[in-house]
Amino acid sequence: MKLADQLIQQLIDAGVERIYGVVGDSLNPIVDAVRASGGSAKGGIDWIHVRHEEVAAFAAAAEAQVTGKLAVCAGSCGPGNTHLINGLYDAHRSGAPVLAIASHIPSAQIGTSYFQETHPDRLFAE
Repeated sequence: MKLADQLIQQLIDAGVERIYGVVGDSLNPIVDAVRASGGSAKGGIDWIHVRHEEVAAFAAAAEAQVTGKLAVCAGSCGPGNTHLINGLYDAHRSGAPVLAIASHIPSAQIGTSYFQETHPDRLFAE
């Protein structure tokens, strides 16, 4: 079982029914695992495609605030990560239980000025 499959299974076990996000190359393993889960109608997770990662984070925060349950958003590497910040900041300040799946560039490329390299550990420090 791949790491992405394990992550999705853990989210299913935690009661997560959907992930809000924008598909991107660095998120492909997660999106594939969500698709393989069969969707919420079959006990899996639905992928809710949004127009922008900021919307994904705000949607997850709103769901978490309304339900009180863990909600999830996802952003691909680089700009996808930075676009999550406003919604995640809102979730943090309101105490909404939100998990952000923030993908990253290949490990071997970190620190090489790789295309769309950011520093998620610093971006999401707060």
